[in-house]
Amino acid sequence: MNRNNQIRLVGSKRNLLALLASSALFTAGCANMVTTAPSLNPATSATFGGKIYGGNQPISGATVNLYYAGQNGLGSGDPAGGVSNGAAILAATTTSSSDGTGSFSFTKNATNGQASNGNQFSCPTAGDPIVYVTAHGGNTLNDGNASESNSAAAFIGIYGYCSQISNSNFINLTEVTTVATMAAITQYFNPVTESVGADGIGATKLALANTINTISNLADTVAGTALTSKQLVGGGGVTVTATPETAKVNTLANVISACVNNASSSAPACTTLFNSATPPDVSVTGRPYHSPAFTPATDTLQALYYIFSNPTNGGSTNLQNLYGLVPAVGAPYQPTLASAPTDWTIAINYSSTSTCGSSSGKFIGQPQDINVDVSGNIWLANGEATKGNLTEISSNGTPSACVFLGGGSKGGASVDTSGNIWYASTSANTISRYSPSGGAVLTYTTAAAPLAVFADGGSSSSDQNSNIYFTTTDGSLYLIDDGATATTATTPTKISTGLGSNPIHIFVDTSHNVWVTSGGSVISQIVPATTDPGNSLGYLNGFATYQTGVPNNTYGLTVNHTANVWVSSNGTNNSIYNLTGSGTNYAITWSTTTGQAGINSPTAIALDGRSNVWAINNTADTGTGLYTASEVSGVGSSLTTDGTSGGGRQFSSAFLVGGRAITVDQSGNVWLAGDGTPSSITEIVGSAVPVYQPYSFGYNNGRFQTLP
Repeated sequence: MNRNNQIRLVGSKRNLLALLASSALFTAGCANMVTTAPSLNPATSATFGGKIYGGNQPISGATVNLYYAGQNGLGSGDPAGGVSNGAAILAATTTSSSDGTGSFSFTKNATNGQASNGNQFSCPTAGDPIVYVTAHGGNTLNDGNASESNSAAAFIGIYGYCSQISNSNFINLTEVTTVATMAAITQYFNPVTESVGADGIGATKLALANTINTISNLADTVAGTALTSKQLVGGGGVTVTATPETAKVNTLANVISACVNNASSSAPACTTLFNSATPPDVSVTGRPYHSPAFTPATDTLQALYYIFSNPTNGGSTNLQNLYGLVPAVGAPYQPTLASAPTDWTIAINYSSTSTCGSSSGKFIGQPQDINVDVSGNIWLANGEATKGNLTEISSNGTPSACVFLGGGSKGGASVDTSGNIWYASTSANTISRYSPSGGAVLTYTTAAAPLAVFADGGSSSSDQNSNIYFTTTDGSLYLIDDGATATTATTPTKISTGLGSNPIHIFVDTSHNVWVTSGGSVISQIVPATTDPGNSLGYLNGFATYQTGVPNNTYGLTVNHTANVWVSSNGTNNSIYNLTGSGTNYAITWSTTTGQAGINSPTAIALDGRSNVWAINNTADTGTGLYTASEVSGVGSSLTTDGTSGGGRQFSSAFLVGGRAITVDQSGNVWLAGDGTPSSITEIVGSAVPVYQPYSFGYNNGRFQTLP
């Protein structure tokens, strides 16, 4: 492939494997947010801080605590989870002033490893923790009564890596910035201890750090207000517009403001908030150790956690009760929703009118597949015939790569164990391997137009070099053995035929069984040989086991770490099916019905870290005309609103046109690709249980389709 066909929009990346180990590189999303972790931890001094506002009132006398995020699991620090070490660490504390601005400040010492003293602290000598701040209580009425303190008033903000904190860091803790922060960090927040944390491994720390970028696309944390849109500019003049659900952010801010702006937590608005913010079912969240359930909220942080982790809040009555807390006149944050939503999740839409690549294809143009790399960056296989590009959006939404690899993908992109991105070009009859670290391209010619492509983690524990599988339009399945490190393009090996008219999705399980949808009323399981001759998986002469009894028009497919299989039908059955079994004996365990969780012609499906199933729908809602997403639990119960009118995950505006591809990232965001006109991608913020990405890395470290 001619290197002139490649456009790198930003500077070259570091090796992705090294990045995973060191969590070394992050992209800043807002000037006051610290997101770049250096390879070393230099000692620097700084005086920094912020303000606290409840509605339009400064809050004095609030207890402001600065923490190092925990490093022993999601929301580190809950003894009920068997956690005794690695919890969030209180590094410094202060009180917001009574100067009429609600200001507070901290001082970071120039020498690392020094003891904390009041509002003074220093970074640890080892590691570089993520620093966040909470504020509790205080006089929220600005009436000069120092004895008043509303214990229900609680706020949160994230500064970033300790070593990066400087004099310029400032966070305006308002209801808006607290809503934006909690939406992004839901999966890393513990409502019992009100602590933030992740595993100490690089992947999870990186996933938590990436939430800072998401916050910066929802709110201006200096001004303390919600963003209406944000221009994200990459190299070559390529621009992406990030558009959050501003009215929904403001509405939730107004909801909690109704409780904050009272003298005490016993105010009726607080009682309504706490009674209506229904805790989630622990079986579908990242907090399985709370049994039988969480206790009711006692402050606004806990209430927001419940609202975001259970966004339908137990039904329309609770949704309406929460919405009813918004003042009819004089709400502090505008614009606000005109009526109660069907759920409280918040989304950001990313669109672009830019073109790039040697074909001048669109940066986002009919995306057919969407994938996440080890850094949390999003890769799109664009489907414009003869012009479609492989493009990358960084974790903060900035366009960061565009390369033309033959164009016209119909569903193929995957990330291998070396961090390469594979792209299937239906227009050119090629499969290409693109290396983000250097831009090198290796291209394989295919006998027929390729459709789906999937990179596994290697054929054995000793061989962790990705094998590449792809389907073609004639219903065949091919293997590129050890494709991640191949130096030359050889002829791919055909390992199965007769897989159906539209084998649009592949998924390889941890036993290296290859599952393929057909576009018809079957799916296929292609089983490898029991031995591994010649470093090849040795598939049994193309042996395929057809799973019968599944619906017509099979399309989406996914498999979890225990070999449960889910398949979607966007035909007359219009459902999601779950198959369980072993070997070649699988049967349907449960299925959804049309409209359950808003399911309406589901195409692609994806699992989160608790095996909840997310689907993107390809038929618009009959009531709103909007395209939606749906979520059901691993046992088939609805987690989004039922119905094909007002069901599923509704957006505040036409964020999604068409429904083609879906994935869940390490931070708990759900990414949707809309291939209609105009094309765009949508991020449902923090609503899913995080899952280890990419799949190929999960194969090799025991975290396939599980929590990071």
